[in-house]
Amino acid sequence: MKKFAALFGVVVLLDACKSTAFTGASNRSPALPPIQSRDFVQDTREIRQVQAKQGSSGSNANQNYNVTAMGIVDIVVVVDNSGSMAEEQANLSSRMTPLLSAIKDSDWRVVVTTTDPADRCGYGPISKSDFNPEGRFKSFVNAGTSGTGIERPILRAVDALKSNCFLGPGNWLRANSTVAVVIVTDEDNCHIDNEKGYGCSGSADYNGSYLTNYLASIRKVGTDARVYGIFWHPSQTQGQCGTALKQANIINDVVTQTGGTWGSICDNDYSATLAKISNDVAKTLKADFVLKSMPDPGTFRMTVNGQAWTDYTLTGLNVHFTRNPPVGAAVLVSYVSGASGVVTNKFDLPEAPADGVVTATIGGQSAGAVTYDPATGQAIFSNTPPNNSTIVMSYKVNSPLKTIFEIAPAADTRYLKVFVNGALVDKSGYSYDSLTGAIKFVTAPPESAKVHAEWRGLKKTS
Repeated sequence: MKKFAALFGVVVLLDACKSTAFTGASNRSPALPPIQSRDFVQDTREIRQVQAKQGSSGSNANQNYNVTAMGIVDIVVVVDNSGSMAEEQANLSSRMTPLLSAIKDSDWRVVVTTTDPADRCGYGPISKSDFNPEGRFKSFVNAGTSGTGIERPILRAVDALKSNCFLGPGNWLRANSTVAVVIVTDEDNCHIDNEKGYGCSGSADYNGSYLTNYLASIRKVGTDARVYGIFWHPSQTQGQCGTALKQANIINDVVTQTGGTWGSICDNDYSATLAKISNDVAKTLKADFVLKSMPDPGTFRMTVNGQAWTDYTLTGLNVHFTRNPPVGAAVLVSYVSGASGVVTNKFDLPEAPADGVVTATIGGQSAGAVTYDPATGQAIFSNTPPNNSTIVMSYKVNSPLKTIFEIAPAADTRYLKVFVNGALVDKSGYSYDSLTGAIKFVTAPPESAKVHAEWRGLKKTS
């Protein structure tokens, strides 16, 4: 009975507690707001490329010229091959030596042509290095007497200079030569016989200007192009030149206009006349020469026998001596050709690159070390890029990076944590504005960095 009574008492007590309201206070804290988070990625800067072209320092040229001769001369001998010229051809054919007497040391060439338009317009050229040049000259001058009676030496001289030949010597005339034309005839140019009804009246070559105009197109007439002649001069009477057929008025005018000299076709020996012509040609010769490439301005230098020489003019590729060096002198010229732009290892950039970092390629290949000089705004290469190379410089634009990232207003700063690329940022490295919900970094996170923020909201109060 006692045991039962005790149990009954406990039951009654529990029942009493169950039905009685709890009026005391609890020590348990309410639940915290949940953790919130947000992720950001810092901006990526634009990559900019700047292309530059390296200049060229050109190539050094050295050219030796041995003045073993007094110059370069190209001679056209126009010989009348009409029916009356047999003796005159024989007289001329053995006189090559006096023709070259004053210019034998020059670099000479001789072409022989006839006055007949139907004939081959050029025989030769004969050069000083040929085997038996005198024999070739004699053979060419003895051209026969079957040519037409309409002698056209003006036409044939131009044809020979132009190399307009049926079987002729090709382009034999040298660009930097002195030109001499020697006309040997017992008639005048374009003989006209009205009774027989032939001649070349009305043709372009009827007048001597046909030859002088052509010479003026290729040389400076009177300076490095002259016409000479052996003919019946207008000042001679019939008694002074009885073996000739007609005074050469047209030819004489050409000789006079070009500053040449003449001799009589009626002389028994042409040696004196040819020597006189040779001496006059020698006065026009020059030791000029042509360069292999175009010199850059201010780079041309010349020495003669090892000493500086300034008595020359330079026009394009052509070197003209205003005073000829001595025969046998050694001429050396040096110059730079093909330089362009500026050769450098420093190239301007339009703006400062981010972090001062510049990379570059030269011709598509890595350029190696490149630094940026903020004082000059230039990219500086450790090695100077090659001549004419194409350089591409790349860098990131130094645009500002974000320092503000918005999470949420009214975050509980006790629970605010900020990470950059997984590393916790000290609270001194940023600030938080609870009204705008923005985190502001003291220093912007690096380019493309991952920014992570965690926080709890403030507890609500009732």
